[in-house]
Amino acid sequence: MENLSFQKLAHCPDCSANYYDRSLRCGEELRCCSCGKRLKKYYDVSLFQKAWAIVTTCLICLFMANITPIMIFDVSGNTQSNFIMTGVLSLWFQGYWPLAGLVFFSAIFLPFLHLTAFWYLLGSCCLQQQWKGSMTALRCVNVLAPWNLMPVFAVATMAAVVKLDQLGTIEWKVGALWVGMLALTSLAAMRLFDYGAILEYLELGRE
Repeated sequence: MENLSFQKLAHCPDCSANYYDRSLRCGEELRCCSCGKRLKKYYDVSLFQKAWAIVTTCLICLFMANITPIMIFDVSGNTQSNFIMTGVLSLWFQGYWPLAGLVFFSAIFLPFLHLTAFWYLLGSCCLQQQWKGSMTALRCVNVLAPWNLMPVFAVATMAAVVKLDQLGTIEWKVGALWVGMLALTSLAAMRLFDYGAILEYLELGRE
């Protein structure tokens, strides 16, 4: 049994019953003997660290995917380097403004906002600090998660290439690799997002 001299006397926030606060081992949790409220739970910070590393990779891939060409399209000697932004601008100048806005927000702006908020949130958890706005970042990640459509964008790009290949010659560039990596890492990051666990971790950290 852990020496009581190394434990701190605390009070249950619900019923004010006394309990000894102590460090926990993997799988352990503290509950109030009087009202049953969970007072503290062990969280493996390494899980947050893995997620933080993946989200950092996502942000790097997102940046590289937007500054490198995805493909070069050649039609009768006329070549064009295609970036993610190229499709947005083409739709805009052709008068398809709503569609251009949808592609911009779902493939560029919202993924960037989602991943940035997720990175900030995980940083707070990994460093075991209450960074300002962590709860806001959590809500932002939860709301924007369905709008991170980079995996859908990657599949749509492959489907569009089938049609474009009938019109001209396509040469894949390094940007396509970054888009593919971004799609895979985004899926991994979304699978690691646990709203309830992170919310409880932040709330217990404030008590």
